[in-house]
Amino acid sequence: MKFKVFSKIRFFFLIYSVMIFSACHDSDKIEPEYGERTVLIYMAADNNLNKDGETNIKSILKGMEQTAGRLVIYIDPRYDVPRLLTVKGGKGCRLDTLETYTEENSASPEVLARVVKEVQKRYPASSYGLVLWSHGLGWVLPEYSFPGGYAMRLPDPDMPRTKYYAEDEHPGTTGKAYMDIREMAARLPGHFSFILWDVCFMGGIEVAYELRNKTDYMIASPAEVISDGFPYEKMMPLLWGGEEAMKQICREYYNHYNKYQVNSLWRSAVVGLVKTEELEPLVAKVRTLLAGKTDYVRAWHYPLSKGGLPMVFFDFGDYIRKMTTEEEYNSFKKQLDRVVIYKAATEKLFGDEVPADKFSGLTSYIPFSEWSDMNTYYYTLDWGATVYENN
Repeated sequence: MKFKVFSKIRFFFLIYSVMIFSACHDSDKIEPEYGERTVLIYMAADNNLNKDGETNIKSILKGMEQTAGRLVIYIDPRYDVPRLLTVKGGKGCRLDTLETYTEENSASPEVLARVVKEVQKRYPASSYGLVLWSHGLGWVLPEYSFPGGYAMRLPDPDMPRTKYYAEDEHPGTTGKAYMDIREMAARLPGHFSFILWDVCFMGGIEVAYELRNKTDYMIASPAEVISDGFPYEKMMPLLWGGEEAMKQICREYYNHYNKYQVNSLWRSAVVGLVKTEELEPLVAKVRTLLAGKTDYVRAWHYPLSKGGLPMVFFDFGDYIRKMTTEEEYNSFKKQLDRVVIYKAATEKLFGDEVPADKFSGLTSYIPFSEWSDMNTYYYTLDWGATVYENN
């Protein structure tokens, strides 16, 4: 869907009108300011989510009235250059434009790393939080996937748009328009108290394990995320909290969509909270459970697409259940419950049932023999290499 050029004017009118009416102002120079936690929202909106970015920023600013936390927003809109903004929360909210950049590829790990370093330099803190906002397809590279999401493959006019599969539409000369999770994990500086993915399909064991040394907690959906995204107005004060606050963010996300009528396609949300310090015991257990079974897994015959979506995301718990004895599975499940410390799912996801006994809060890829090229890449991921290499 194309937007007219006036969208960029409207978008930045929104930004500057907030600055005027909230007594905000530009700052020529901001000295480093220490705090307990600095949160960065990284919005790669140089795609068809531009309008959703406008809506989410309004919601973010309303939510920031309820907290005095330090927030920085990087926004790369579809019709204008990227900017770095800061929001000083609390009564009398203050919004400052810190930097204006030339056109760049916000899907580049190098750009993300540079922005994170700049934020850490300007606002050093005891801890950091990171919200990643855009389109996505989990760990899968675009050359191995099928184009199109629910909104593109189904004619139902009531089907909500999702954050499935897109790109930086104006990457310039800075490289690929999609972010490789391996490169992101390698380049992402520092450590975060949490990483929240307001992105489709990022709630996979592969993504969590790749980022295990970068964050204490990871919040993500194992499936598609409606383009409205997370309910920022309600969740903003929670971004400066601990484990219970992370659980509450998940609840707010679930409740936001579960409030719709039972048969509404908008009543579609799945989410999980991962505690990364428990991942190493889990990977060791899974490697043992799958030892000697790789050839058996590859020989599975399963539909490789459904409604236009690549069948690369399977429920992690259900997959291991099918590969193990009851005793082995129960042992695995105990450790999985230490990893996924909160999960929630609506009864249906875009009309499809979500069986409670087959929803573990994480997805996993199954290396079918039909997708040998994808398997080659998969084995370069930390999870794929550790679980399946020489197994």
